Amino acid sequence: SAMYTQFLETYHPKKFVISTHVLPDLQGKGYGAFSYNYLIEKLKPFNPIKITSEVNEIHVRSIRFLEDRGFINTMKEQESKLDLIAYDPLKYQSEIDRVLDQGLRIVTLTEFRKDDERADYKCWGLEREVAPDMPWTDPISIPEYNHYQEFILKSPKFNPDSWFIILDKTTVVGLNNLWKTPQETIISTGLTGVLRKYRRKGIATALKHTCLIWAKNHGYKFIRTNNADTNEGMLSINLRVGFKLMPAWLVFDKILSDEK
Repeated sequence: SAMYTQFLETYHPKKFVISTHVLPDLQGKGYGAFSYNYLIEKLKPFNPIKITSEVNEIHVRSIRFLEDRGFINTMKEQESKLDLIAYDPLKYQSEIDRVLDQGLRIVTLTEFRKDDERADYKCWGLEREVAPDMPWTDPISIPEYNHYQEFILKSPKFNPDSWFIILDKTTVVGLNNLWKTPQETIISTGLTGVLRKYRRKGIATALKHTCLIWAKNHGYKFIRTNNADTNEGMLSINLRVGFKLMPAWLVFDKILSDEK
């Protein structure tokens, strides 16, 4: 299979993401090269300036395939997994209490919506504010609110009960969310964001544990997350929480022309 798309959070009309998949017993027979060339031809009318592809570091043949076509590894995205069956919430309750003792509240988006008709908009606002601090190969910018509603809040993977928000009175100061995956026993962590002036107060850690407790109580066996390997703060939090490192995803970029 072969497909091209674009990143919503780093949208640029001339930047594209491609992926090709070939069954293991058919690799090395030209199917990958044919698929790649097909995609490149399809993209020509758009005059792309950059093409991105991701590959897991265990797939050495795929890495060589991209490098042979002029792609350069520009980032490493570390995948981590936590065993929820072994996770003991009681060991970490003090991490949540530390935040509550500061006069802050932890609510789900479902609960927040009942109290504040602008709840969705406020979550969008927090994401817009913390997005520039998130590492990626291009600057991250959260789309306009109408697109955010359509692509995020109406996604089939979205569940307002698994979005956790930290409030200082009526201000959203932290957010962590969980997303459904195709595997019923696995759930995925999305954004963990905290306003700058509220950082180093244990908020991100409290959000992580709140998400883990929810996932465990709802029967999930594993939880996964991805972080840029340069995001040392979040990686450190995840490891302290109990996540174990898995093979990383490598981001490869091919620059076709200078950005104007």
